[in-house]
This record gives sequence, C-alpha cells and structure tokens, in this order.
Amino acid sequence: MKKIVLTLAIAVSAFTASYAQKSARGPVSPEQRAERTASQLKEKLALTDAQKAEIYKIEFEKAKKQDEWRKERMQEMKKASEARKAEMQDRENKLAKVLTPEQKAKYESMKAEQREKVKDRQQRKGRNPGQARSTTTNENS
Repeated sequence: MKKIVLTLAIAVSAFTASYAQKSARGPVSPEQRAERTASQLKEKLALTDAQKAEIYKIEFEKAKKQDEWRKERMQEMKKASEARKAEMQDRENKLAKVLTPEQKAKYESMKAEQREKVKDRQQRKGRNPGQARSTTTNENS
C-alpha cells in the first residue's frame, strides 16, 4: 500500500513539474515555427530533404507575415485604446466644469462603486481583476 501511494505521489509531482515547464514557454520565433512545421510534414508525408527545405521556406515566409500582421493589429489596438482614453479624459474634464464640488465628490463615489462591481463580477468569472483584459503576444521578444 505504501509503495502505491509513494508511486502515485511521484507520478503526480512529475506531471505537475512537467506541466509547469510547458506553461512557462516563451514566444516562438518564425524560424522555430517553420522548422517545427516542416519537420512534422516531413515525418507525416515522407518528404525528401529537398521538399522539406522548400516547405521550410514557405512556412518561414508565412510565419514572418503573421508576425507582421500581429504587430500591426497590436499597434492599431494601442492607438484605439489611446483615443478612448483621451475621449474619456475629455469627458471627465467637461463634467468637472459643470458639476459642483459636492456633485463631483458624489460622482467620484459612484465611479468607485461601479469599479468595485466590475471587480466583483470579474472575480466571480474566475478572472484576476488586475489582468482581466491582458493580452499575450509574441511581440514582446
């Protein structure tokens, strides 16, 4: 019985360690993606070395284009985000000119309450409120 429990404990710890290593992978370069795809196709389709080399070139070009598209998309998203923030700040400035000090205080209280509601909703959905909309990209490399 002790041997079975010990064996299970070792298996679980080994599985956990291997899973943690897999999830900590960093971004994969276009060269690595092209090589992985070419190698897989060589194995599955019994390609010659010449065919593999050609497929590598094709996949490398595809991977580079995908990276360019991803960077362009991220830049567009960043510009849109900055525009939204500027618009929100403009709105806040306009409201500040209209509201009395008491109304401003009450408005700030309402905003804080709304932020708490959003935070609670995110926690119920299993999200970390600080990272509710985080994006992970390969452009950080």
